Amino acid sequence: MVVFVFGGSKSGKSNFAQNLSVEISDKKNLYYVATMIPCDGEDELRIKKHIESRSGLGFKTIECPYNLKEIFEDKKNIPGGTFLVESLTSLLSNIMFKNGEIDFNSWEKLKEMLGSFVARAKNCVFVCDSIFSDAESYGMETEAFRHFLANASSFICGLSDIVVEVKNGYANFMKGGNKILQGSEREKKYFFVTGGAHNGKLEYAKKRFCLGSDDVCICKKDAEPDFSKRCIAYLENYIWFCMKNKIQPRMDWKKDTVFVATDIFCGVVPMEKDLREWREKTGEYFQMIAKESYCERVCFGLAQEMRG
Repeated sequence: MVVFVFGGSKSGKSNFAQNLSVEISDKKNLYYVATMIPCDGEDELRIKKHIESRSGLGFKTIECPYNLKEIFEDKKNIPGGTFLVESLTSLLSNIMFKNGEIDFNSWEKLKEMLGSFVARAKNCVFVCDSIFSDAESYGMETEAFRHFLANASSFICGLSDIVVEVKNGYANFMKGGNKILQGSEREKKYFFVTGGAHNGKLEYAKKRFCLGSDDVCICKKDAEPDFSKRCIAYLENYIWFCMKNKIQPRMDWKKDTVFVATDIFCGVVPMEKDLREWREKTGEYFQMIAKESYCERVCFGLAQEMRG
């Protein structure tokens, strides 16, 4: 079985991919293929968090930053096992920018490597970052990287039995497997409406929940929200306020609170440290709120239920 899991920063894709890998494995031959080469303290912290999150799940870690085919040269690694490769993004980056030089043939090398790896492994779960949904214009190297990563993603999707987009910890099965890991529904406390900028999510929420202007608090980056309102809109700005004021965001909201939140996670990772931290903290908070919420995603005014 081949599975492709993708999503923006802090979408919950890693945890989902780990749980799915355990689910489809034989609980014995379970491997985590680590591809990241840490460059700074942020990378080291990210790796530490990933190690902690998969602790106790039965993974054997294989460090493999450049060539997946080398995995099967070690006789201890069983081709019939389940291999979670995290991530396709780091793997391409390592190949493309190795030794400080740009390899514009990296996509072809990666394609050949992926095809060979998939052919030998019993189960493969690939994780990839969605970095294609922003309006920035980048330099030639970055645009080439995004183009190659899109090619790799399309190639793996073509080979995959299951393709899953993860947002705020919720899975949207785009190809196959829509019954996997779908637990029984339980009553939720809140309502969570998300979507990209200018996609009509607040207008949808007003109609969906019969909200008037007086029912809605528009969060600002420099002020605490009015917690008495039925609807807390642009929740991401509240996280910025908490981050800058060094306070913990509220976790206990009134039952049936409606949250409206912008998806800020699917572009290229920002250069500014503050913006990277904001995306990280916002994604983590959205996942916690989403677990307690009925979730809907709005795209161009059309709503889609999200289930997890």
